[in-house]
Amino acid sequence: MKRVMTKGSGDLDKLNGSGWDILAEEVSLPVAVVRQQAITHNAHWMAQFTQVSGALLAPHGKTTMSPALFGLQIAHGAWAITVATVAQLSVAVAAKVQRVILANQLVGVYHFKQVANMLRDTDVELYCFVDSIDNAQALGAFFSTCSVRLSILLEVGVMGGRAGWRDLKTLGELAEACQVYPYLNIAGIGFYEGVIHGDDAKEQIQQFVDAVMKTAKRLQQQGVFSEALPIISGAGSAWYDVVASTFNQSPYAEQFQLVLRPGCYLIHDTGIYQDAQHAVLSRSQLACDIGDSLQSSLSIWAYVLSTPEPNMIIVGLGKRDVAFDAGMPTSELMYSVHAKQLREINGALKVEKIMDQHALVSVQSECEVVVGDMICFSTSHPCLTFDKWREIGVVEQDWVITHTISTYF
Repeated sequence: MKRVMTKGSGDLDKLNGSGWDILAEEVSLPVAVVRQQAITHNAHWMAQFTQVSGALLAPHGKTTMSPALFGLQIAHGAWAITVATVAQLSVAVAAKVQRVILANQLVGVYHFKQVANMLRDTDVELYCFVDSIDNAQALGAFFSTCSVRLSILLEVGVMGGRAGWRDLKTLGELAEACQVYPYLNIAGIGFYEGVIHGDDAKEQIQQFVDAVMKTAKRLQQQGVFSEALPIISGAGSAWYDVVASTFNQSPYAEQFQLVLRPGCYLIHDTGIYQDAQHAVLSRSQLACDIGDSLQSSLSIWAYVLSTPEPNMIIVGLGKRDVAFDAGMPTSELMYSVHAKQLREINGALKVEKIMDQHALVSVQSECEVVVGDMICFSTSHPCLTFDKWREIGVVEQDWVITHTISTYF
């Protein structure tokens, strides 16, 4: 099939020259863009946080699935990239990422073969999670048979949470099941604290991380770990400060290496992760001392398609284009194509309902909107906006897209 127009695209010769000027209508809308200054700032901010925390950073690649952004994070000091599936792992390996954490269970013979081939054919350093004796036995038998060494992290979890061995007191049983196989190296312990909720979530997470540290020390004394400095890896984008501070307060901290795995910080948002970052700043003096908090970098521009009723407009933005699972997009700017005027609207247009290709938006009476106007929205939960785009524009100033980045979901 000959090349067809895709959403968020324009003339390639124009892109390679002066770029696509969104406000001059040189690109198909809706279009998703990130601000270069903001993502660079965010990469630097988290690099500073992990450095002063004494942690290593393995940002979760599932947020963007963009090799270009993996490269940006590594250039800013990321020790590894985290992924959740073998397909995501293959993208990271193809992008020449040297170290990857598969923060999930590796299950299935086809996946075993793919991972074994990657380990044989490339220099990638891989760690994957194991949380059951059945999985340990399956991995051990396969990788020992093909003589490929696999590094694993024993995953622990909490009741009612996600994956992870539930009883820390009996984690030694899982370790023993792994130690039967000479090609399984137990490199440390992994967890995800983001499934812990409630009014006392902070205290629960502190208690959980402290218990993990005590368990890790016990296993270390038993000679379980293959590493001189075993890995303790946790922390999504909401509680990384609590995980880091609790780890550092442990009397065993110097005997382990903390690896943090936040993902959404690079793109950030004006919704759930803005709220989470505000909570971080309210808890952590270390985070406050870094200065200039994380910035929302992602915007979606869309046209006003219809004004069918007073105080209601229809915008060409839908579930195919933007996240809606954790809050609706927020209107930030409006550009009048006729008046050539860009102005802030700060939520004066409110998304009330979102459909596949349309957003139903209420309009405050003082806000005048006509068909053809362009609305800029910020988002909540960047992961579920990024996965709707194969190409995302990068803007440096004046809403001109200078280049695009590819995603591989």
